[in-house]
Amino acid sequence: MKKLCEWLEKKCIKQKGFAKEIGISTSSLHQILRLGQVPSLRVAYEIEKFTQGDITLYDWIDQRVEAGKEKKNKDG
Repeated sequence: MKKLCEWLEKKCIKQKGFAKEIGISTSSLHQILRLGQVPSLRVAYEIEKFTQGDITLYDWIDQRVEAGKEKKNKDG
């Protein structure tokens, strides 16, 4: 997710440390950041808590809706 990538860069937080703080592996974080995987509800909540609401649970819902629109346009 681009918004989370930008937030980490802005705050100068390394991905390895962030992954550890929210309780996931660095490879899982990579899938979220670079491959567009939507995190579980627990992980999304941990991200929202760690970012103090800068990245919310709703951001992931919005991402899922956008991904669905893109897929529909490719298929259609």
